[in-house]
Amino acid sequence: MKQNVGLSDKQAQKLLTQFGFNEIVGKPRQTPFQIFFTQFTSLLVVLLIIASVASLFLGDLLDGIFILLIVIINGILGFIQEYKAEKTIAALKQMTVTAVRVIRGGVEQKIDSKLLVPGDVVILEEGDKIPADATLLESLHLETNEASLTGESMPVEKNVHGEGKRLIYLGTIVAKGRAKALVTSTGMQTRFGRIASSLSQIKEEETPLQKKLDVLGKQLGILAIVASGTVFIIGFFAKHPLIEMILTSISLAVAAVPEGLPAVITITLAVGMQRMAREKAILRKLSSIEALGSATVIATDKTGTLTKNEMRITRVWGDADKILTAGVICNNASLVFKHDHDTYDVLGDTTEGSFLLLAAEKGLLAEQVKRDGSLLEEFAFDPVLKMMTVVWESNKQKTIYTKGAPESVLKSCVLDEQSRQNVENEFREYAKEGLRVIALAYKNVEHTPKTRPAAERDLTFIGFVGIADPPREEVKDAIAVAEAAGIRTIMITGDNELTANAIGTKIGLIKIDEEIITGKQFEQLSDEEALGRLNSIRIFARTTPDQKLRIVQLLQKMGHVVAVTGDGVNDALALKQANVGVAMGITGTDVAKEAADMIITDDNYATLVTAVEEGRTIFDNIKSAVKYLVGCNVGEVIAVVIGMLLGWPLILTPLQLLYINLVTDGLPAIALAVTPKHDGIMKRKPRATKNIFSSLDGVWFLEVSVLTAVTTLVAFWVGQKLGSLELARAMAFTTIILVQHFILLDVWTRDSSILKKNIFADKIFLLAFFGPLMLQPLLIYIPLLSGIFRITQIPLIQLALVIPLSAVLLVSSEIRKAVFLRRNS
Repeated sequence: MKQNVGLSDKQAQKLLTQFGFNEIVGKPRQTPFQIFFTQFTSLLVVLLIIASVASLFLGDLLDGIFILLIVIINGILGFIQEYKAEKTIAALKQMTVTAVRVIRGGVEQKIDSKLLVPGDVVILEEGDKIPADATLLESLHLETNEASLTGESMPVEKNVHGEGKRLIYLGTIVAKGRAKALVTSTGMQTRFGRIASSLSQIKEEETPLQKKLDVLGKQLGILAIVASGTVFIIGFFAKHPLIEMILTSISLAVAAVPEGLPAVITITLAVGMQRMAREKAILRKLSSIEALGSATVIATDKTGTLTKNEMRITRVWGDADKILTAGVICNNASLVFKHDHDTYDVLGDTTEGSFLLLAAEKGLLAEQVKRDGSLLEEFAFDPVLKMMTVVWESNKQKTIYTKGAPESVLKSCVLDEQSRQNVENEFREYAKEGLRVIALAYKNVEHTPKTRPAAERDLTFIGFVGIADPPREEVKDAIAVAEAAGIRTIMITGDNELTANAIGTKIGLIKIDEEIITGKQFEQLSDEEALGRLNSIRIFARTTPDQKLRIVQLLQKMGHVVAVTGDGVNDALALKQANVGVAMGITGTDVAKEAADMIITDDNYATLVTAVEEGRTIFDNIKSAVKYLVGCNVGEVIAVVIGMLLGWPLILTPLQLLYINLVTDGLPAIALAVTPKHDGIMKRKPRATKNIFSSLDGVWFLEVSVLTAVTTLVAFWVGQKLGSLELARAMAFTTIILVQHFILLDVWTRDSSILKKNIFADKIFLLAFFGPLMLQPLLIYIPLLSGIFRITQIPLIQLALVIPLSAVLLVSSEIRKAVFLRRNS
């Protein structure tokens, strides 16, 4: 095969400057000005601006100016939230890097696919996503899936001979075979890029949680319309000033609808995803967050996920020279020498790389071996057969080399029964030590076989190697954390049951009375039998991709929420089927990454457990913010409407309503949205209900709304009896502010374990909690501000009444928590 040296680094840099990055440029995100402008486009805000401008013309300068000021402050807060979320999401999109193997200056290397330029030579294997439009230079049994481009689901044959078959395209997938190709177009100049430039950006998907909250928002909108309409009608017939009633009705509608909710959800998701990315877990689909936090089973691979994937051959059984020759020739990996570390890096599969590393140590260089012969045929590794075979010619001698699982290779070899038994006993001893066993065989032929079965029969057994892959140190603790959180971990591996058991024992996965089962044994079970045994099976060994898919489906049938890890082409089915598909960032094929909901950039099981923890935190924070916003707003509306129905004057002025809305929908909601995770979050079982709120939450909403309304109305009534309307409003205004702070504290301490945390460590919460409390005395006791808000100073005796009145909610909350804890103890 012709060796291509590719571009030099200098040529590549020059072409990169000329053609730009190899990336599809989407529709630009909103500019800061656009984000700011959208804060003032909702119907309610527009009506409020019109009404406040009208009040200015009618001579009510203070109300008009300060209502406009509060609208602007609200807009600035909304802008800060959305702008931060936009920046975070944009940064997250840059974190998923697709690497590609290229030849530059005659040296194979791995680079970020966006650095590809026309003229680069790329190396492609089964499962790779084609990184640019290219022309084939060499190919072997190459087929590509062009469904993303043409909609055709069947693979398309590609080769260097046919004019049309020579071209491959960005975004398509190598379904079979391997190739070397010359990049012809990159980025927006590719076929995919030209199509993308003519289309508008696809709307970003909403999560099921966002859809549920959209419905909640609409329901609150209806409540707002009904409440504000009721207030306006009653006020109109009670002959209240028209402009005051218009302002009050609109202000009440603004207060009733939690306008900050969409921004709070966005910022919670964005900040949570950023935290996950820092922990090396990148979410590709927002919809997976709910499922991630609710996972009850993690079905994980062994190699590289539970183990370090630092493959090194530590034991050899058989003729070492023949084993290394076969291992080097029947191999698609390559080595890159790192001069600064005086070591080799493996490009490709690390198991194959272990043969190359041992050969290099013994002075057998893969490049020299491959230069002395030529590859005539290759049958790629088959996950069902668990073997790979090549036909090699050197010095006019054709030889077939096969490597793979020892039991599979043995079946293809000619051996007497005693020899076969001896070999089996030997490799089982290796497997018991936790070594991954790879066997090798060969035969000399006169002609290249036309079929795989013809190539893989009547072989001569060479020997086998034991490859050490130690468990990751952090995995044992991570499994224990998952178990405490009600999440069961199972291993699904292609390795034999002895190796899997050795690793499972070391990491504390397998327990007494738990089973290990092979794929063949599992295949013989009916669905009913399998469902009866799944709870006791901890390790599935020697499984095929189809068996892995069936395991996931049966677990889901039992009601489990399943997170599945995978890295190969054939794992795509199980990843798609899973509630959360998790692809490996280092060893994962592009096909696996496309099918997955999440990518773990360090291929580590412990990272997945951390991601579950973050998923739970994100959901809890969103739920807390929604509870706070809705609980505050509904109680506020009930208080104003009941006051009107009782024939009282307006218990709160438009300016007071808007100020309360500013205090409620601003910093407190953000503080709840970005609350750090707490120690107890992985000490509770997964969320069982599919609804956002439980029946207990429903009781909480009723309790909070009623207590908010009652305490506010009582404060207003006391103020009227003891003084004037201004005093009554001052007491109602102060009471509702205090009550909402007690609601905030109640929501923040939603889990008793969070009380173990130091409240003073959460600086955003402290600002949200104490900021409005420090402002309130200024509004009451500074004449200029109390005049603007149309309230009078509250005497200390009445103020002493307001504080315990507001604290009724906190007392109720503590009683509720005590009852709940007693029931669950």
